[in-house]
Amino acid sequence: MGDARDFREVEDVAEQAEETAAKKPAPRWRRIAMRAIPILFYALLAVFLVDYLRSIDFSKLRDARFEPWYFIIATVLGLLFRYWGAFIWTVLLRSLGARQVRMNATLVYVYAKSWMGRYIPGTAPWILGKIFFASKQGISRNKLAVSSLLEGALQVIVQLLFALVLLLFDHRLAIFTPQLKWLLAAAAFVCVVLLVPPVFNAVVSLAYRVLRRRRLDREHLADARTVGTGFGLYAIGSFASGLSLFFISKTVYPELPYHQLSFVMGVSTLAAAVSMIAVFAPSGLGVREGIQLALLSVIMPTEIALTITVIMRLWSVACDFAFFGFAWVHRAVAGRTTRVEEAVTSEIDLALPADASAPHREERGR
Repeated sequence: MGDARDFREVEDVAEQAEETAAKKPAPRWRRIAMRAIPILFYALLAVFLVDYLRSIDFSKLRDARFEPWYFIIATVLGLLFRYWGAFIWTVLLRSLGARQVRMNATLVYVYAKSWMGRYIPGTAPWILGKIFFASKQGISRNKLAVSSLLEGALQVIVQLLFALVLLLFDHRLAIFTPQLKWLLAAAAFVCVVLLVPPVFNAVVSLAYRVLRRRRLDREHLADARTVGTGFGLYAIGSFASGLSLFFISKTVYPELPYHQLSFVMGVSTLAAAVSMIAVFAPSGLGVREGIQLALLSVIMPTEIALTITVIMRLWSVACDFAFFGFAWVHRAVAGRTTRVEEAVTSEIDLALPADASAPHREERGR
């Protein structure tokens, strides 16, 4: 079984090598575009992020209390959620056949850099960022495109289903009309149906055809194991994300009781899912806050709920930058360590006689 898998991996590597060798030099316009795309990406990121920060009402923070330990717990959970997203991405890539992919410093940096693209309106910059930057690491663009669509679809469906299960039968939402509750129940049922592999693949194939204007090969479709694994991993991520909102809430409102945990987690995941669907808003700006403010006001004073939504947004931006910064430092340190190891190995090879260095090279190759 292992030998067959290794043989398939060798075949895949050989095919990639043949494709690379057969490629013609890229035309001049394409080389210019490859250099211009990262510059445009960062320029758009800077413009929309500045505009985004200007839209936040910082005056609402003047009367807020601050409990640092709750804030630290929320921050740790927030960073873990982002690293967990990078882990899920690599798992999906491997399940789609990209066996050479490993979660290393470079791929985490690619994910963190692309994650910042959420501040540009639309879902495309986040997805295209991963495809563009990760393809430079030798990963198939088709597998990157499919994995990104899988990731986005699973994230929305799982978070929406998670939220609806937590909120649908909650007595605190008696303000909802029966018709609205039936609508929420129907949405939960649709989420379950979308997780059935044939239905899920049909939706992903349609999205792929719209984005790439060509059919998706069957080899790139997700099987039940891939969908089930993604569902389980994103359920864990939704739990961590919901806990973050709860502890941010306790940071400024320590009186919030723990029996409200499930409600706050439901609010968090519902706001996150709907804000991802609202592609017109950078990082769901306004959409996420509107849902959080409306539902958190059910269990706390409206002024406190407003303060929490503002702090939650600022905290989220800070976590995004921290995630990007940690990933950048990790990649820089890992790259420097690799260069030092290669330099030391080269010096050892030069210092040893030819017959003595041969076994050393063979051992290093193993």
